[in-house]
Order: sequence, then structure tokens, then C-alpha cells
Amino acid sequence: MGTQVVTAVKAALNWLIDPPRELWKRAVNLSRGIQDINVAQAQALIQQGAFVLDVREPDEFEAGHVPASTLIPLGQLADRVAELDSQRTHKIVVICHGGKRSATACGQLAELGFGCTYNIAGGILAWRKAKLPVVR
Repeated sequence: MGTQVVTAVKAALNWLIDPPRELWKRAVNLSRGIQDINVAQAQALIQQGAFVLDVREPDEFEAGHVPASTLIPLGQLADRVAELDSQRTHKIVVICHGGKRSATACGQLAELGFGCTYNIAGGILAWRKAKLPVVR
């Protein structure tokens, strides 16, 4: 019974803490000029042909990723940006685990002249929570 109580308390705390934390992250991103989108908006952009960039590490990517996404870990983005030159004028939807690395990537891409980048708020966690397709 103790484990059930702990689990219930954790769930309640997450329910209370997650919304303000997400609002704070969105406010910070907005102040940095980063456009956050939810997973439904991301899915709509992807269906319209947006390029999907995953900036997680290879092991995270292999554990499950958005279909047709391209992996370039955030730490390699500056060195591999030439791989994205064909997408420079297209919409790019960027995803990571929870939304922080993808927001950083959006900022880096904007500094490099990519004008249409979108950060998936909540990352792959939100994608999975919405029961959207994941490739393993």
C-alpha cells in the first residue's frame, strides 16, 4: 500500500507542477524568438511536408522517433548544418526528449539563417503521450 500512496502523490505533484513549468518554458522560448507548437500542430505541419529534425542522441532516437525524422544530435548541429541546406527555406519541426534541446536547436538554426523552425513543446514525451506514431 505504501508504494501506491507514493505513486499517487508523485502523479498529483506532476499534475500540479507540469502546467506552470511548461508555461515558463514557453515564455522563455518566446522571449528568445522560438516558436513552440504542440504535437497536433507539429503533426499537421509534418503532413503538409515539413522536415522533421530530431536533435536527441542516437540511443534515444533508436528507442523511438517520429516517422521520417532525421537525426542530428544537438552537439553535432553546428558541424552538420550543411546537411540541412536544402531545408533552409522550408518549415523545420524540431524535436528532442522534452523540448529544451529542440528549442536550443531552433535558436541555433535561426542564427544560421533558417527562418521557419518550430519547437515541439514537450518533445517525444508529449508525442508519445498523444499516442502519435513512433518508429523503433
